Amino acid sequence: MKILFLSHYFPPEVNAPANRTYEHTKRWIKKGHSVTVITNFPNHPGGAIFSGYKNRWLYREIIDGIEVIRVKTYLTPNRGTIRRTINFIVYFFMSIIASFYVKSVDAIIATSPQFFCGLAGSVIKTIKNKPFLLEIRDLWPDSIIAVNAVRKNILISILYFLEKRMYFSASRIVTVTKGLSRHIIKYGFPRGKVFEITNGVDFEHISVMNEYTNIFKKDNEFIVAYIGTFGLAHNLYKILDCAAMMKDRIDIQFLLIGDGAERNNILQYRLRNNLENVTILPIQPKERIPYFISRSDIGIVILKDIPLFQGALPSKLFEYLSLKTPVICSLPKGEATELVEHSDCGIAITPDSAQALVDAIMYMYTNPNRKLIMGENGYKLVKNQFNRDKLADDMLKVIEEMIKV
Repeated sequence: MKILFLSHYFPPEVNAPANRTYEHTKRWIKKGHSVTVITNFPNHPGGAIFSGYKNRWLYREIIDGIEVIRVKTYLTPNRGTIRRTINFIVYFFMSIIASFYVKSVDAIIATSPQFFCGLAGSVIKTIKNKPFLLEIRDLWPDSIIAVNAVRKNILISILYFLEKRMYFSASRIVTVTKGLSRHIIKYGFPRGKVFEITNGVDFEHISVMNEYTNIFKKDNEFIVAYIGTFGLAHNLYKILDCAAMMKDRIDIQFLLIGDGAERNNILQYRLRNNLENVTILPIQPKERIPYFISRSDIGIVILKDIPLFQGALPSKLFEYLSLKTPVICSLPKGEATELVEHSDCGIAITPDSAQALVDAIMYMYTNPNRKLIMGENGYKLVKNQFNRDKLADDMLKVIEEMIKV
């Protein structure tokens, strides 16, 4: 089977869409299938081309058996609206053009975010007349409206129209949460053609890098970590407010790692409030992340208290748990909070509350045995239910069944 996969992001970029696409496709390659990924030149999130690459019109490379076609990219940092939208639209046209260089395709897959990637998949499906699987990881334009990135207007109305047309152009749809599936089904898309395949963890690459040992964690130091996007949807100011309330606890330190639209504001906020108990690091290579998680006592999963996020199931949740690091889940009550509470792998708290975050941290700090039990429970949960090997197989079955019909 030959699969054409459209993804706006791909390694060496390290965000969730890049990781998921790479981890699935490399497993399909091992099973004897052929996969071509059409993507941008790596530049996320800073908007600068990664070392070793040049922004050409078309460039082919092989990564772990995956044929990767990189297309001319409009470079812009992961912040703002207008330039990012231009970046998305340029990829839309370039990926369609690049698809003509891929012959004998059996199936087409496109993943979101972002929206125009999925739209390109629906166009290529028409051109090649092959089954099209649409993977929905985020709702767009709902998500940008929810965080006040844009206001509803005639353009947004057009995007909603295109969103619905995109759904119905797909032969099958895969989502990462039940909430996303419900959103799509409410449009009238057949329930039997929508499948939930969650995010998960690649246990093959979980290893602690010895050369980083003891850089951050000193004796008797308790580390509270947030590792992920510094975005408009993420309420990182509440973590800093929490740190400010715990200034006198010098043995409790906060570690934030990542990049995004709010990074500069977060750095300034830390500086203004003189938060010496907060360390903020830039985005790290994928292979280093297990080290930082393993050196942390708690992982924070946080989003703003917006109804849209009730169906969120962030990939970082599984990464924390895979290394026996229990979580504090500061999300609207929904899929993630229910999973954490039911599995006893952390604490779900009221979102948008710095005091609730302080209380949860102090509970784990003063109950080390409970913290260890939560960490073990989380590891077992992810190993059994959210292992990337199983999830990649589940998605491959959906693709194979789609082709047979």
